[in-house]
Amino acid sequence: MIAIERLIDLADHTGDFFAPYPPDQREEGVRNHLRNYWDPRTREALLQHIDATGGAELRPHVLSAARLLRAPAAQRGAYAGPQQAGSR
Repeated sequence: MIAIERLIDLADHTGDFFAPYPPDQREEGVRNHLRNYWDPRTREALLQHIDATGGAELRPHVLSAARLLRAPAAQRGAYAGPQQAGSR
């Protein structure tokens, strides 16, 4: 497993890419990237870290996006992006 510091760096790097987007698309873009391109175990490690520490070291929009991973589909924003089967 990747060290949590590396996961934070990777998540924040993704957040940097989406930083210029409007706020709702920014969070959805980060969430979609984490959901579609991160291994489920890696996503879960990041979420467990957020649960344990609050995730204050993450950029605010990255933290919000990671929390969206656990939101019911009805609470997700308009920018859905591509989905892979079984990746919810």
